[in-house]
Amino acid sequence: MMQTRSKSIVGNIVFFLGIFIGLVLAIAAIWGDFEGLSYYYTGAAYGQFNGLHCPILMTRSETGIVTAIFNNSSNQKSEPYYEMEIGGLLPRKFEDQLSVPPYGTKSVQWTVDANDIDLGFFIFAKIDILPDTLYSSREATCGIVVLNIPCLTGDQIFALTFAASLLGILIGLGLWENINKPLMGISSNQRRAMQAMAISVLLAMFTGFMGWWGPGVLLCAITILLSVIFLQFLI
Repeated sequence: MMQTRSKSIVGNIVFFLGIFIGLVLAIAAIWGDFEGLSYYYTGAAYGQFNGLHCPILMTRSETGIVTAIFNNSSNQKSEPYYEMEIGGLLPRKFEDQLSVPPYGTKSVQWTVDANDIDLGFFIFAKIDILPDTLYSSREATCGIVVLNIPCLTGDQIFALTFAASLLGILIGLGLWENINKPLMGISSNQRRAMQAMAISVLLAMFTGFMGWWGPGVLLCAITILLSVIFLQFLI
C-alpha cells in the first residue's frame, strides 16, 4: 500500500511538472506578443495582418529572423507598400513596395539580435501595410522573449521545454492511470480533472504559439484554476 502511494505521488509530481513547464512556455509566448502590442499601441485600429512571424524565444548570443509573408489570394496583382519597425534603443525602420502575382506569395526577412533588445529582455517588431487596390490598411506586431542562457538557441530551449512538458504530462498521467486503474469513484474524478488540465495547458500553448494572446490568457487562467482545485482535492 505504501509503495503504491509513493508511486502515485511520483506520478502526480511528474504530471504537475509537465503542466508547470507547459504553462511557463505558454505564458512566455503570450507575454511577448502582449508586450509587443502594448509597445506599439497608438489607439489607431487597422485590419490584422496575419503574415508577420517572429521567434517565440531567443538568447542574447544568437541572431533571430523576423519574417513577413505576403499572400495574394486574388486573381489580380497586389502591390503592397510596407513600413517595418524593429524596436530597441535605436529603432530600425525599413520600407519598400512589393509586387505579388495573382495567387502568389512573397516574403521579406529581417535579422534581430541583442542590439534590438528593449525593456530588459524583449525584441519588438511592427509592420504597417498601406492600402492598395485589393486590401485596406493592415498591421501586425510581435514580441520575442530574450533569455540570457549561454550555449543554447531559442529554438533549442523551445523544443526542450515543449518536449519536457509533453513527456511530463503523458508519463505522469500514464503512471497515475496504471496505479489507480483498479480504483473507481474518486479516481475517475481525478482522472477527468487531470485530463482537463492537460487539454487546457496544451491549448494554452497552441494559442500562445499562434499569437492569439487573448484566448491564451483565458486558457492559462483556466489551467491555474484547475491546478489549484485539484491540489486542494488531493490535500
